[in-house]
Amino acid sequence: MRLRPREIHLLLLSIDLIMLNLSFQVVKFFLEGDDPDCLRRLLIILNVGYLVISPIFVEDLRNMKTDYPKMVRSLIRRFVYYFAFDALVLICFDQVPSCPKRQFLATFVVFFLGKLALSSWYFYRYSFKTHLYRRPTVIIGNNKLGNHLQNYFSINKYLGIRPLGVLSEVPVQSQDRNVLGSLADFQKVFDDRPFEDAFIALPLTKGDMIAELIKIAERNGVRTHIVPYYQGMNKINFKVGNLGEIPLLEMRSFPLDIYANRFLKRAFDIIFASVMIVLLFPVGLLIALAIKLTSKGPVFFHVNRLGVTGKPFKIYKFRTMKHDPTGASTHKSTSKNDERITSIGKILRKLSLDELPQLLNVLTNEMSVVGPRPHRINLNKDLQQKMGRYMLRHTIKPGITGWAQVNGWRGPTDTKLQYYGRTLHDLWYVEHWNFFLDLYIIFLTAFRKKTILTAF
Repeated sequence: MRLRPREIHLLLLSIDLIMLNLSFQVVKFFLEGDDPDCLRRLLIILNVGYLVISPIFVEDLRNMKTDYPKMVRSLIRRFVYYFAFDALVLICFDQVPSCPKRQFLATFVVFFLGKLALSSWYFYRYSFKTHLYRRPTVIIGNNKLGNHLQNYFSINKYLGIRPLGVLSEVPVQSQDRNVLGSLADFQKVFDDRPFEDAFIALPLTKGDMIAELIKIAERNGVRTHIVPYYQGMNKINFKVGNLGEIPLLEMRSFPLDIYANRFLKRAFDIIFASVMIVLLFPVGLLIALAIKLTSKGPVFFHVNRLGVTGKPFKIYKFRTMKHDPTGASTHKSTSKNDERITSIGKILRKLSLDELPQLLNVLTNEMSVVGPRPHRINLNKDLQQKMGRYMLRHTIKPGITGWAQVNGWRGPTDTKLQYYGRTLHDLWYVEHWNFFLDLYIIFLTAFRKKTILTAF
């Protein structure tokens, strides 16, 4: 009986919980003297914590078969999250003084080692089976993609596929040992050298030809696999998935599409913004007082910006310009030596302290600490027309600071070089996000200027 993915996840979760409780009992046997009530509470916290954290890493299941280093890294990351969550629960519920710490740490270590040993056994068992027998396979399509597939299967033997050669769309005159024949020779090639799988690497425009090849293959009991052939696909981070029972080829796949990454980024945003608001609250009061004493008008300035998926939201700043009750200058970009900027505003802008109130936007989940800077709505429309991929920067939340800003692409976007430079840096960040990149950007933001308060 073939299990569905959801059933596999539930089975693995059940095995993990059994291992966790066995680890707890083994450690308890060797460590005596702890209060039974405290041990019972600790066991509940350990089980609940694992149930909460495990769904975040459901997408990493495929690493158990295909990539051992990635599987180990994923397992370590899962246990870091697990340990941090349980420690936070113990702190929040004031259980740290009564918690049997030796039991907690020892259970954590034993469980991790057991999980690592089981995952390693599964990986090498699967790898041994695929090396023991590799399915003979033919690749249909004598093109760049077809040759790439053959090289890939030849190098990555753990996939269990043994490529016999390529069938060409047109008759080949040269004596290329790699080419078994033309598409018309499918039956002849199969009769001479039977194979189990056929990977079709033809343009999707040749639908009739593909349908005929599938019909011939199934007549011989050959399983077929269609590999999308799209010019320029090597420049796109695409992903194959399913929407219910509908197969999909997602043409853009970003790191923050993964729930575990979004969870980590949001958790960091909340913690970082909360800490900075507390630490910089006195600075904020002094800035507010200085604004009120040096110019008429409100302390804060707010304006609509486009956030994630292009949804408008209000971004908050300390006011750095002379108050305009009519709002006529709201949509006008600032320029060098702009007469509207107040004396205190020049200082705030130089140190980027006018951005401090955006920490509140981070807490309300409208912004992130790091991300593409939100532009004026009319500038967004303008750049959308000039750059076809511009709106992809709105697939994630805008940030207080960003990759473009720490690389010098800030300020006006009057020239083609300015808006190309900023947009391409933003898109690179969206496509290459990782947690340590965020930390690096924050570090550069804080210490590339003369003050640590540059962006916050």
